[in-house]
Amino acid sequence: MAGVYISGDSAAEWAINGVPNSMMLEKPFAMAEMVTAVDQLLNDRLTDPASA
Repeated sequence: MAGVYISGDSAAEWAINGVPNSMMLEKPFAMAEMVTAVDQLLNDRLTDPASA
């Protein structure tokens, strides 16, 4: 299951250890960035069920 990672210091590790098809938000971030990230993951899942 893809997800949105949020970190203030370990964003570099996400590329190595993160779940495929997930996204990383670095603190501080705007709420609009969170909404966009979740929306994108949901849309990707709807258009490509194999990515779910």
